[in-house]
Order: sequence, then structure tokens, then C-alpha cells
Amino acid sequence: MITENQAKALASLLHEIRPRWSAPAMLKLLEKNHTHPAPFADIAAAAVSAARDPLIDTPGAFLHDQRFWPQETRKHLPRPAPCQDHIGEPAHQCRCCNADYKAGIRPMDMIGRHYDPPNIYEPHIEDNKAPANAGA
Repeated sequence: MITENQAKALASLLHEIRPRWSAPAMLKLLEKNHTHPAPFADIAAAAVSAARDPLIDTPGAFLHDQRFWPQETRKHLPRPAPCQDHIGEPAHQCRCCNADYKAGIRPMDMIGRHYDPPNIYEPHIEDNKAPANAGA
């Protein structure tokens, strides 16, 4: 559970670590998640750990990515949402979706979500007409 004073202090601290993360936006994020089951010390540790990771762009990542949390707290956290396409992978960091993205098969905004890529191998028949050599 996060109190208002704790949220203000943590938002300010995170803004000092990552100036691109505005304190008002962080405050809004913390207020939205004020009922988080972890103790404040663990929430603060996870948030600071995420803020120190240069690969993390979004401030709310620490709430879903369990690698930022202390080991003891991880077993008490709710499980992350599963990827809609890959069984056993968490949606926010699905390794299979990330591989598809790197291979140019999946758009970045579809990581962790169901995606039907266009079939580039299926021939297109214009106006439902048979090809010129049909029946030959």
C-alpha cells in the first residue's frame, strides 16, 4: 500500500534519477497503483532499479516486470498477463514476440498481443478472375 506522502517522495526521487520521467506522471502512476500488495520499501526498490536500467523507457515497467523486485517479494506478486500468442511467456516481455519483431515479422506494438501477419505467399487474384493460363 502506498500513501500519498510516499508516492510524492518516490515520484520526486524517480524524476531525479530519470529526468524524462516527470514527477506528476509518476505520481499519477503511483496513485493509480496505490493498492499494490507489496510493502512500500519493495515498491521503492523495484522502481529505483527500473529507473537505473537504461533499457527501460516507460516508468510503469517496474510494476509488471518482476526482475526489478527483491527475490522475496516476487513470490507474492500477481503473475503477469500471458502472451496471447505464446504459451508460458509474459505479455510485457515475450521472448518469442521480441524475436518476431527483430526478424521484421511483428510490429513493436503487437508484442504480447495476438497478431496475424499478412500472408505474403498467397497469390492475389484480381477481381476474382481466373488467371489467363487457367485450364491450359
